[in-house]
Amino acid sequence: AFSVHNTRVSRKPMTARFISVMSVAAGLVVLLGGAPAAQTPADYQALRKEMDLMRERIAQLQKEIDALKARPQTTPGPAAVSGTAPPVIQPVTNVTMNLSRAPFRGSPTSKVIMVEVSDFDCPFCGRYARDTGPQVLKQYADSNKIGYAFVHLPLPIHKFAPKASEAAACAGDQGKFWEMHDVLFARQGTALAPAYLPGKGDQIPGLNKAAYSSCLESSKHEAYIKSDMTMVAPYGIRGTPAFFIGTMDPKTKMFTASVRIIGAKPLAVFQQALDEQLARP
Repeated sequence: AFSVHNTRVSRKPMTARFISVMSVAAGLVVLLGGAPAAQTPADYQALRKEMDLMRERIAQLQKEIDALKARPQTTPGPAAVSGTAPPVIQPVTNVTMNLSRAPFRGSPTSKVIMVEVSDFDCPFCGRYARDTGPQVLKQYADSNKIGYAFVHLPLPIHKFAPKASEAAACAGDQGKFWEMHDVLFARQGTALAPAYLPGKGDQIPGLNKAAYSSCLESSKHEAYIKSDMTMVAPYGIRGTPAFFIGTMDPKTKMFTASVRIIGAKPLAVFQQALDEQLARP
């Protein structure tokens, strides 16, 4: 889940999201309790299923709220004292990653590379993947202005995230990572439970479902997912999604970051950061 260094700032959006989910859940309760007699058993079961998914999401968000509340309050830094927020686009040094196994969109030989560090069961990652991400990919990666890579960071508070990452990697064996990426982010929470992951292959045209299911069952990519987590561990990523923009040696696939962006920021933030990097000599 997305977090920032100022605890009081990070709790507000989480609380608002929790209230929003509670409101939707209340609406489902009303629908279930006051469903007219004309409704069929199938209608009722569909509503009940949505209610169960909502309960799971509420429980997950509550865990994230509790984790934020338990985090020790930090002494405000100079930016907080002066009333100015830290920069959204932050310069970084000594951040390198080996992207030889990372799924790519766009041109891996571009002078600008953007790395998304993400968790398939993180609600903020889902919001980025459904809203802002497609616009970034369309404007920059799919036109080959940049190369765009994905690095896995399933967080401990999201119990379904590690196996969901394996599912994406298994689809990636067949050149279908990004298709599975979109399917997984479309519905999160209990929809990502391991029992449902084999069925995700049915939503991807051209995927060899037997090979995909066998890959999942064997945990073929478990070590790869863990290696991604180990790779980014030194860089203090306290929440997802996180983004790094920089350059990559196309031969060694070693990436060196210049700036980072933490969180599901608006499209304008990514446009500014990418345009600045593209304009550099």
